[in-house]
Amino acid sequence: MAETTKILSGEDYLDNFDAKSYAGAFFSEIEIEGFSFTEFRLKTLHKIYSKGNIKGKLLLEIGSGPCIHTVIPAASWFDEIIMTDFSPSNRDMQEKWLKKDPGAHNWDKFFKYYSKLDGNEDNWQQLEAALRPKIKRVLTCDVFKQNPLDPIQLDPVDVICTSACLESACPDKDAYHNAMKNVVSLLKPGGKLILIGILNCPHYVVGSEIFQCLSISRDEVINTVKANGLDVIELFDDDTSVEEGTAIFNGTVIILAEKK
Repeated sequence: MAETTKILSGEDYLDNFDAKSYAGAFFSEIEIEGFSFTEFRLKTLHKIYSKGNIKGKLLLEIGSGPCIHTVIPAASWFDEIIMTDFSPSNRDMQEKWLKKDPGAHNWDKFFKYYSKLDGNEDNWQQLEAALRPKIKRVLTCDVFKQNPLDPIQLDPVDVICTSACLESACPDKDAYHNAMKNVVSLLKPGGKLILIGILNCPHYVVGSEIFQCLSISRDEVINTVKANGLDVIELFDDDTSVEEGTAIFNGTVIILAEKK
């Protein structure tokens, strides 16, 4: 009898998640195997931030993974950026980039892409130099805790960004709702949530491991945002689908919402 492949989740992120493999597989190129879902994220985030309306003292990234690409266009609009993740491997990769460690993932292509969107591709190193000092802390987070940053207590924050985090963390839709509630509790009234949701993804592969993902629809993501005391300001959709490989999914939604 063939051995059943174990699908990892939850506490497995503490010891079995290889952040370097993840970053290498999903964020070595802007476009991977002909699919441009990463490009969609970058263009949309640039559009959201470049208007100059999403700004403040503090941007909190929930479930950053080993990545920094979601906060690059935010650097000039906030005094401080805090990155967070549940996985020690992901937090270690964040710290490596901040310290210019040789083992850090190379994000040069992403800085160049954003700089090109700004109209000055040659300015990418200045963009990188502007971001690094804005990231003041890399913290542990657990979206299943009432205070996901426990024991750290923050004043209510201006903006939260979270990308493909809740669906990766949550085993079912009730857990997704409760995790969203916990994350939104960190926002001040009138604060903004930027949520990037990967749709209908049952699992994804990192190195030799398979990790569970909550398969959730666009409407379910939007309704969960609304059910947790937020008004949707803008919706951005991408219908890119991947049927095989490291991640199987069929769409991405990016939501800009405001806490009531």
